[in-house]
Amino acid sequence: MISPPLPRYRIYTRTRDYPWIGFGLFGFAGADAFDRLEAQVADQFGGANCVPMPQNRVGIYFAVKALVRPGKKIVLSPYTLSDVVNMVVCAGAVPVFADIDRRTCNIDPAGIEALIDDDTDAVLITHLHGLLCDMAPIVELCRRRGVKLIEDAAQAFGSRQGTDSRYAGTFGDAGVFSFGMYKNITSFYGGMLVTPHTEVAETVRDWMRDLSYQALGLLLHKVATGIATDLATFPPVFRSFTYWLFRFAYLHDVGALNRQVTIESDPRLKTRVPDSYLCRMRPIQATIVRSQLPRVATDAAKRIRAAALYDEGLRDITEILLPPLRTDGSHIYTYYPIQTADRDRLLKHMIRSGRDTAVQHLRNCASLECFADWQRDCPNAELTASQVVLLPTYPRYSETEIQRNIASIRDYFGYPHR
Repeated sequence: MISPPLPRYRIYTRTRDYPWIGFGLFGFAGADAFDRLEAQVADQFGGANCVPMPQNRVGIYFAVKALVRPGKKIVLSPYTLSDVVNMVVCAGAVPVFADIDRRTCNIDPAGIEALIDDDTDAVLITHLHGLLCDMAPIVELCRRRGVKLIEDAAQAFGSRQGTDSRYAGTFGDAGVFSFGMYKNITSFYGGMLVTPHTEVAETVRDWMRDLSYQALGLLLHKVATGIATDLATFPPVFRSFTYWLFRFAYLHDVGALNRQVTIESDPRLKTRVPDSYLCRMRPIQATIVRSQLPRVATDAAKRIRAAALYDEGLRDITEILLPPLRTDGSHIYTYYPIQTADRDRLLKHMIRSGRDTAVQHLRNCASLECFADWQRDCPNAELTASQVVLLPTYPRYSETEIQRNIASIRDYFGYPHR
């Protein structure tokens, strides 16, 4: 008899948040919401200049546009959303892919320097799964070679590293965060660009000054999706209905349902930023973000605890590759990614045994046909893209569920329970 699990993910809002979110959507948020958010984040990040964004990817576009000259190169990880690469192209830069380190899933610092030449203006790094890249050698390299450093910190808000506990997004010339639906801070849609350079912040603000607010209909759709997701993943509902529906869909390859939990199913090249991207965050979104900032550290501590349990329960299984265990705040484990050559069979086993987990749908952008002009051999990214399984770590996920995931994985590989 299968005991249905908790869901693989729950968004970081609470049901009680939605009434005042509804009021705010129709103009009841304070006019000073952006000033308050910018001041609060600037204080947390040591005085950085902050510019709210409609999406993380738009922040990347503006960061590249402000820091990289047209036609110049930017070195970046291929293991990312295709739209990150698209934003580099739309900003007029030339993407150059540097392979990743398999264990961290982040760009390999050792592979960056050989790709820098006289036409290189910047390095764009991604802190994937909440894990900060190894920043000391990257910062030193960028300074020594005279290139800009841009951080995609979409999954790493609150990660810290170094003797001064510097936050992700504040090591370089610009950092960009996401406040998307499934991030550890969510405004359903949105993001933020931070930079130590006042002139960069003012330039970006000038570009955005005449843009309209994000379309109300789009944001209403996002909020409605959030409500539906909250209801579908509410444990009694999930265990009695949602889990069984998606379990059936996965095991029987029901495409219409499986696409609901798949991203990047049809990556395409963009050479122009879509008009729908060029807008401003709404004031209520800034208010939502501010309300969540006080619990960032507490939530991170819970996820780090979950990672420690996974590490303890899985570290002896030679058939899987685990992420590094870090308890110093440099990894906040927005997900816990394991890698195995048996990914699809493992996932089916786990779902059949009453678990709810998922593969990661990121691809190796260096091998995508839509980016054929910039293709490069990145074997680590290619292998990683076919092997990652994401184990749940969100703060409301229980230790009992973690131990059941561990037991299911150990059963699959034939290891006794510990």
